[in-house]
Amino acid sequence: MHALLVAAGLAVSLAPGVAHADDPPFTIGSRPAWILLGGLTTGGTVALADRGAFVGGELSLARLREASFVGLYADGYYDWGAGGSYATGGIELGHKLVGLDGGAAVRIADGDRDAGVAARITVGLGVVGVYGRYLYFPGAANDDHVVQVGLTLKLPLATFGGH
Repeated sequence: MHALLVAAGLAVSLAPGVAHADDPPFTIGSRPAWILLGGLTTGGTVALADRGAFVGGELSLARLREASFVGLYADGYYDWGAGGSYATGGIELGHKLVGLDGGAAVRIADGDRDAGVAARITVGLGVVGVYGRYLYFPGAANDDHVVQVGLTLKLPLATFGGH
């Protein structure tokens, strides 16, 4: 019995020590990172305004964490139905496949400049997103409500902060 106690004491004394606070943490999964995305947007104005196709570009900067993101976006495009250009920009947020964004909007068409607001819901399928957008221009003489559907193709341009 005495030999068994000596063997147990020896085993405990030779066992590896407990991890200390200065050891790096072990994690599984994604780490938060900033990502700069850029790409193309296209679609059509389908209701409540001059109907027509549009094409343009989009840029966004978002913080990714696990399956969620939050950030800022800006886009600009030419709409053949309105015979002019739109620019929107604001905040974006999302979780998994669904994203929401909204903010300020400007429309320049037929010599008029209208200021308003925009909101969009997007379902992302990899680098492609399918979206519906609503724009409201309260001071516009006509076409103060605009409904659009479209596609975005956004690719990562740079990532940082996700070591």
